[in-house]
Amino acid sequence: MSQDIKEQQLQRISHMFHAYTSSRTLMTAVQLGIFNCISQGNSTVEQVASAIDATPRGVRMLLNALVGLEFLKKKDQYYELEPISARFLVKTSADYVGAMFEIDDLWNTWSHLNQVIKTGQPPRALEQEQKATEFFPHLVKSLHTMSLGRSARLADMLLKDKANIPLNVLDIACGSGVWSIPLAEKSDKVMVTAQDFSKVLELTKTYVQRHGVEKQYAYLAGDLKQVDYGENKYDIVILGNIVHSEGENSSRVLFQKLGKALKPHGRIIIIDMFPNNERSAPAYPLLFALNMLVNTSEGDTFTFEEYCQWLNEANIPKVFMEEIAPEFSVIVGEVL
Repeated sequence: MSQDIKEQQLQRISHMFHAYTSSRTLMTAVQLGIFNCISQGNSTVEQVASAIDATPRGVRMLLNALVGLEFLKKKDQYYELEPISARFLVKTSADYVGAMFEIDDLWNTWSHLNQVIKTGQPPRALEQEQKATEFFPHLVKSLHTMSLGRSARLADMLLKDKANIPLNVLDIACGSGVWSIPLAEKSDKVMVTAQDFSKVLELTKTYVQRHGVEKQYAYLAGDLKQVDYGENKYDIVILGNIVHSEGENSSRVLFQKLGKALKPHGRIIIIDMFPNNERSAPAYPLLFALNMLVNTSEGDTFTFEEYCQWLNEANIPKVFMEEIAPEFSVIVGEVL
């Protein structure tokens, strides 16, 4: 091995070991309200320190780190927001995504990774109603903005040649309703049943009203494991980033119920992170499996091959992967 290659490998390891410093810096800035503070005209270390009741030394180091990370820009002793921060990290912005990082829940659970790998028991189980209703409102507020562009593209695919046809849509564990709202916006023939825990549905209703589609929504409160979805009712069922938190056993039972709830030629849409069949790539779905390990009792990420098997068992014989946008594909299962 050449010295150059050795040094490159050591640099890669070093960067990975210290990657947490960037994420912790950004989370701290959100939690301390740094971006809000600067947006209100506080542009020097002393002004920011006074506004957030912090030490000038600490604030100076934090602001300079944010400059290095390209979330702030600096001229002489004055700081201002980069466009990315002004749009996505200021609380008053319509596109604010910092809500999920205002609390340290995810940070804290990941700190238990060693123990969870040994015991198989997470410090909390987010699929349980009490934990879900405590955590998911924070998550939902960020994910709505992060997912809205992709959900609009998905709606275009689902409505192709069907925009003028009445469609009954079931949105499972709907959260903000981000995966079904664009369908309702793009076609007044779409009627959505939004399912989630009752406290989460209170938040869903605010997003539905914000988008002006409340006349097209009905609500089904309860645990997705226990809700009766009926038979032959829905043209489209959406599972938006929910299978990974439920795990294999719960999801296979759910697919059986949803297979019966779909009309002939009805489709189930699975939005998730999909590792390849060998579970060797891409990195993100494999890392997200660890996220499920520390946050749920049974959660994991699953391969296309596994989804095919489970959907076929639920009498959903036609299963394929549909690319909606670069780095965004969904699994589609269709009843014959």
